[in-house]
Amino acid sequence: MNILFLIHRIPYPPNKGDKIRSFHEIKYLAQENNLHLAFLVDDERDLEHLHELKKYCVDFDFDVIDTRWQKIKSLPYLFSDKPLSVPCFYSRKLQQAIDRRLQETRVDAVICFSSPMAEYVFRNDSYRSGRLNGTKLIMDFVDVDSDKWRMYAGFSRFPYSAIYRREWRLLQEYEKRVGEVFDRSIFVSEKEVELFSSFCPQARAMAIPNGVDADYFSPTEKTGSTELTDKSGPTVIFTGAMDYFPNEDAVVFFVEEIWPLVKQELTSARFFIVGSKPGKRVKALADSDSQVTVTGYVPDVRPYLAMADVFIAPFRIARGVQNKVLEAMAAGVPVVARPEAVQGLGDHHGGIRVVSEPQQFARAVIDSLRDDRGRQAMIDSMHNYITEHHCWTTNLKEFTGILAA
Repeated sequence: MNILFLIHRIPYPPNKGDKIRSFHEIKYLAQENNLHLAFLVDDERDLEHLHELKKYCVDFDFDVIDTRWQKIKSLPYLFSDKPLSVPCFYSRKLQQAIDRRLQETRVDAVICFSSPMAEYVFRNDSYRSGRLNGTKLIMDFVDVDSDKWRMYAGFSRFPYSAIYRREWRLLQEYEKRVGEVFDRSIFVSEKEVELFSSFCPQARAMAIPNGVDADYFSPTEKTGSTELTDKSGPTVIFTGAMDYFPNEDAVVFFVEEIWPLVKQELTSARFFIVGSKPGKRVKALADSDSQVTVTGYVPDVRPYLAMADVFIAPFRIARGVQNKVLEAMAAGVPVVARPEAVQGLGDHHGGIRVVSEPQQFARAVIDSLRDDRGRQAMIDSMHNYITEHHCWTTNLKEFTGILAA
């Protein structure tokens, strides 16, 4: 089967949540199909990895974009009825390449990864003239992105709160249109399916959960060296791209509201924030506390997970499934999380301590660091949960049925 796969961000290297999922989908689909990729590149350093994608596709088209310039170009759309997310990820050059591909190649299915990529279908002449009627249209929304903007509005001041509320409303309308037009709508969890169906009941929506490479993150596979050479005290860790607002909000909230409570009982405890592009707010956390370390970009998070005693996921803004939580579980690191961080995981059989209030969160972290017996029980439960529910190969088999339907 010939598949055109449209992605809002180059899927390699798989070092961020969306790129991890899109890469594994491509890797799986490439086994039995001919893939033609089309994607945007928002970091020119990723261009050095283009050759890796050739292992999984017949060919690819791409355009390099400047995210800051894309946002500026999107500003006039504030006076339109279109969500800003759509022009932010739109490239005329990529549109022309996609149009040529659909004209020159018999495409059996178009898979879009992230809702703004539907625009390349909607603006295609073959689609508008009905010549794509025999082509399956599949959208992997991953999450209900519009609802994230609702959450952003609740944590922001005017005028951003007003802009975010506008984006929530208009992007939800756009998502609804996609769900009504596309043959299948895919999400990362049943919770996301339920939310999407609440405003788009016509969509044929289903969940394909994320997986995690358990062998790669296994404690026996961790390699490399880190700053954690001296285990002078219990270590708490957070991983993630630090230029992503929910990640930034999570660590700032933790250090300001929870971390002091942990240090009251565990005076030698240390907190590591591991992830690329930390901003001023995150760097300031380390400047004001010698027991907080901000690493910036690291090529491999496994050595940090190897030295960690507890992984935290104190998200106040979150949807879907957090890959970082799955990775910590696969690495055998006990997880303490707010409910927002695990809403897409279903029944994790006690493998995660889930608490909301700062004092309860601090107590859960302290108990996780002190309770060796409970710690081992959590590790065993996490291993069983990952094996049963988050194997990429098993979960992605759903795509075979979707394409064959």
